[in-house]
Amino acid sequence: MEASQVLQSLLRLSERAANIARAVRSHSDLFDVLIQEKEFDKRRQKPDYKTLADVTIQESIRHFLGKDFPILASQVRGEESYCFTNKTGSFVNIQILPSADLMKNLLLGVLQGDERAADELAGAIYNEPDMCGVDLDRTNSVKLQLPADGFGIWVDPLDATAEYVSGQGSEKQSHGVYLSGIHCVTILIGVFDLTTGEPVMGVINQPFHEVDPVTKRWKSRCVWGLSYGGINAHSGIRSERPVATAKSHVVIMSPSETDELKEALDECFTTIYSAGAGYKFLAVTLGLADAYILSKNSTFKWDTCAPHALLRSVGGGVCDLSKALTDFDLTSVENNRKFELQYLHPDNPDAEAQECWLNTGGILAYANLDTLKEIVAKLQQVMKEAIENLD
Repeated sequence: MEASQVLQSLLRLSERAANIARAVRSHSDLFDVLIQEKEFDKRRQKPDYKTLADVTIQESIRHFLGKDFPILASQVRGEESYCFTNKTGSFVNIQILPSADLMKNLLLGVLQGDERAADELAGAIYNEPDMCGVDLDRTNSVKLQLPADGFGIWVDPLDATAEYVSGQGSEKQSHGVYLSGIHCVTILIGVFDLTTGEPVMGVINQPFHEVDPVTKRWKSRCVWGLSYGGINAHSGIRSERPVATAKSHVVIMSPSETDELKEALDECFTTIYSAGAGYKFLAVTLGLADAYILSKNSTFKWDTCAPHALLRSVGGGVCDLSKALTDFDLTSVENNRKFELQYLHPDNPDAEAQECWLNTGGILAYANLDTLKEIVAKLQQVMKEAIENLD
């Protein structure tokens, strides 16, 4: 199969997914019913949710990918199950049916009989997305044949679900990165090699990027990258740093990091604390930050596969943080590729259910190898000083 055709299919799927996310979120009178609270997330110390959009997006990706590439569709893995129960107790197994009318009838139950909402959501699922804002022509430059049965797919249908649920506007920091809010929501579709586990191709769609001044509706930003067989290609979107910084590197992190780590890293780097793993990866990919550091085991393979492929396509990558800090060889950075995350096998196969797919050692995402070397050196020094202070 042609890599360019796969990329174009993934880009269309991501925009179809963005339309679904916007359609569900637009019905504020219904939205509170369309949330299912999952178990309390002990790692993040906050409630975890899934919405009708999460489930519908994941199943739409599986269904429509199957029309283009049936073998790929059979390898789709994702965060959510296809079952959804709304807050009134209405239960439905979300499956994408052969027609919009049949889909509308399926959705009416969970949408409390709201015909208008069911029509709009069915349209978002079945109507071909408008791709005028996505440079599909750029993908045609990727001249690469891929083995049809050699790849798996990791999908995060809506990363930063809590921000999506809140629906709040975003506070913008001077470095051009949103700290919180609906701008931080992303849709992540990643392709990985079924032999090596390496990330190969990724798409990040930011469905609430900006409001169209004419239609007053939200528009997406969509970026992609490919790294396979010695070929690197990407959508070419890089941002100018809005403000020069006095410190050598800009590092983006989660607000949930410990105060001790925040204080230590604040001394070394210009630090930004933002919501959403996918959005933080996007900031590194766009050049707004040099690295994303996460010390906790709070991301999963579906969070990192797509952004990892994007970063590889621009010369960066994503390491297991704990391994990198323990065994990293500062004299030969290229050899430290062995610490890169992989997507075929669970990090902890003995864990229950989806917990086995956690990135157990934390993550260090970086824009290039020189940045990786400098940041690891500083982090190792921070660790050494912390240990000495304990003594």
